[in-house]
Amino acid sequence: MAGTTRTRKTAAAKAAETAAAAEETTPAEPVAPPAEETAPATDSSPKAPDAAPLEPPAVQEPPAAPEAPVYATPTEVIPDDENLSEVIIDDATKEPPADVAGVFVPLTEYGSVLVCTVRLVEKTYLGPHRNPVHRLLQPKGAHVSEGVAARIRERLEAQAARLAVQADDAAGEQ
Repeated sequence: MAGTTRTRKTAAAKAAETAAAAEETTPAEPVAPPAEETAPATDSSPKAPDAAPLEPPAVQEPPAAPEAPVYATPTEVIPDDENLSEVIIDDATKEPPADVAGVFVPLTEYGSVLVCTVRLVEKTYLGPHRNPVHRLLQPKGAHVSEGVAARIRERLEAQAARLAVQADDAAGEQ
């Protein structure tokens, strides 16, 4: 058995053969370099758009931070103007206090804390059907600040003035 030897052609040999074949077919023309080498280098920096956008980009405002909770002691709580009642009564007599000035007295001679001498309840109407409710405004013996006492005293004085006008009107009609 006679063995045949095979030889493997290398890539360089193949390239040399193809170059020689190309020279034989076109001997006078210069060989152009491959297309990959002639391509210009691409610029990787971002390019400006051809036209400006019609509207500026929308910037959303961040949501507002929640407000800090307001804490108050139970004797300092007074309903807001929407839920104020027009009638404040003494719970013991079920009538408005006769002596508005005597409702709050100083705790000490020179102190700024006042003491409520009667249990103040306000008649109000709550809910969609305006159900009548008696709501505690100040318990008897409650220690309150001068500001809270002044606000309640103003309401009591306004109520006393309204009741006096209504009593005069009722007396005048008879």
